[in-house]
Amino acid sequence: MAQKLSMAGLATVVENTSRLLHASGHSDGLYPAQWVALRYLAEVSEAQRTASALARYQDLAIASVARTVITLVDKGLLVKLPNPRDARADLLELTDRGRELLKRDPRLVLERALTELPEEDVEAYARSATKLLQRLLELRREKGHG
Repeated sequence: MAQKLSMAGLATVVENTSRLLHASGHSDGLYPAQWVALRYLAEVSEAQRTASALARYQDLAIASVARTVITLVDKGLLVKLPNPRDARADLLELTDRGRELLKRDPRLVLERALTELPEEDVEAYARSATKLLQRLLELRREKGHG
């Protein structure tokens, strides 16, 4: 007979999964936020490749994102280009080295693990994880954190 689902037990699974994923983001000399920045810039349209758009996406202060961008430029993974639509906001472009590094993105392990699950489990997880994330964001806003 199956045990009743414990919310504390499930919360522990979610927390430990999150911790494991976050820890895996410390690879190839980058921090998780730097990986997020590289992924974001690789996936969005040119108009969204600015530090301010990245800050909105990550829900971070522009100063923190500016430091991330400077670090990625210094590492040769990004370049700043003039923005024809807004001279105050440089466009950020991945270098060949940045694109090459994304081929070793630690998130690829997660993607592989998900592809190895039955499709119906992935679909159920996607629905549940999306609802959970939305609710956590709502609770965060209610507490005045966003």
